[in-house]
Amino acid sequence: MYIGSRRNGGGDNLLSLVVKSAGFGEGVSLAPAAASPANRSPVTMQISLFPDRSLFAVLVIFIINYFVVRKFFLKPINEVLEAREHDIKSSDEVYEAAMARFNEATSHVESTLHDAKREAAGVRERYRAEAGTHRQRRMDETIANARKTIEDADAKLKSDVKAARERIVTEAESLARLAARQILGREI
Repeated sequence: MYIGSRRNGGGDNLLSLVVKSAGFGEGVSLAPAAASPANRSPVTMQISLFPDRSLFAVLVIFIINYFVVRKFFLKPINEVLEAREHDIKSSDEVYEAAMARFNEATSHVESTLHDAKREAAGVRERYRAEAGTHRQRRMDETIANARKTIEDADAKLKSDVKAARERIVTEAESLARLAARQILGREI
C-alpha cells in the first residue's frame, strides 16, 4: 500500500489512491495514482448511485445487531427499570398507607387522650367535692366532739367544784373544831 506516500504529490489526496472498488466480494485494490513516472495519466473515479451488495450486508448486520442489542442489552435494562418503577410505586403506596394509618392512629390517640383528660378532670372534681364533704363532716364531728368534751369537762368541773366546796365546808368545820379544840384545849 502506498497510502501517505510522497510519490503521488505529497499524499494529501487519498481519493487519488483508490483505483478500483468493485464492491462486496471482489476486494479493494489500492495502487498509487502515479506508480511510475511513465504512467502519469489522470485518475478518474466513477461513483455509482446504485447500492451494491455491501449495503445490504451492512443493513442485515445492523438489523441483527439491533435484535441482539435489544434482546441482551435493552430488554434486561428495561426490565430492571420497570421493576424499579414498580418497586417505587409500591413503596409509595406502602408509604401512603403507613402515613394514613399513622395519621389515623395519631388522631385516635389524641382523641383518646382528650377524653382521658376530660374524664380525669371529672374524677378530680368528684374527689375534690367528696374530699370537701368529708372534710366538712370531719370538722363538724370534731366540733361536736369538742363541744361534748367541753360540756362533759364543764359538767365534771362543776360537779368537782361543788364537791370541793362541800368538802371544803365540811373540812372547814372540822378544821375549825380541831383548831378550836387545840386552842381551847377542850371539845366543842
